[in-house]
Amino acid sequence: MSIREVSSTDTKNNFQHKLLTSTIAGALAGGGYKATHKNWIYKGLPSDTFVREVGSNLRKDMTSDELKESAKISKFLSNVVDPEVKMETLKPQILDSKELSEAIKATPDETVEQAINRVFAQPKDKAKQDLLDLQFKTKADKKSGRNTAIKLINDNFDAKERKLVKNSETSDKVFDMIKSTARKIQAKAVVATALVTGIAAGALYIVASDVPKDNKK
Repeated sequence: MSIREVSSTDTKNNFQHKLLTSTIAGALAGGGYKATHKNWIYKGLPSDTFVREVGSNLRKDMTSDELKESAKISKFLSNVVDPEVKMETLKPQILDSKELSEAIKATPDETVEQAINRVFAQPKDKAKQDLLDLQFKTKADKKSGRNTAIKLINDNFDAKERKLVKNSETSDKVFDMIKSTARKIQAKAVVATALVTGIAAGALYIVASDVPKDNKK
C-alpha cells in the first residue's frame, strides 16, 4: 500500500483551516471578554458616549414645536451671557418664544410688554441676571441635551452595583430607552472587539507559522 505524498495544496489547505480556526477563536474570546464588561460605564460612571446617546434619543421623542422652542430658548440664554450683546436685540427673542414670554411675567395679569419694560428698565447687570433666571421657568430646553441626560442617567443609576435601576419618577418608556441605549452601546463594543481580536489572532498565527508557498518547478 502506497502512502499519498502530502502536496503543497494539502499544506495550504491545512494552513488556511488553522488560520480560520485561530481567527474565530480569537474573535470569540475577545467578544466574550467584552460582553462581561459594561462598555457604557467608564471608571465606574456612565461614559460620555452613553450620555451623548441618551441625550440624542431624548431629542427624538420631542415634537418639532418643542425642538424649535428649545432652540429659541438656548439661543436666547447664550446671547444674554454674551458681554457684547445689545440689550434691545433680546426683546424680540422673548416675544418670539412662547415659554420666555410666559416666564418673564411676574404675575399672570402682567402683559408681556409690561414685563419686558419692567425688566429692561433696570441696570444692565440686574436685567441680565433676571433674564438668565428665566431658564428656571422654561421646560422645552430641559427635555434633552447633555445636562438633562446626565441627570436622568444619574437618577436611574446605582453607582455601588454599577447597574441601571429605575427611579420612581422616571416613566417606563424613558427607562426602557435608557436600557436600550446601554444595550446597543454594549453590542457595538462586543462586535468591534471580536473583530479586532479575531484579526489580531489571525495575524499572530501567520507570524508564528511558516506560510506555505507554492512549489514551482
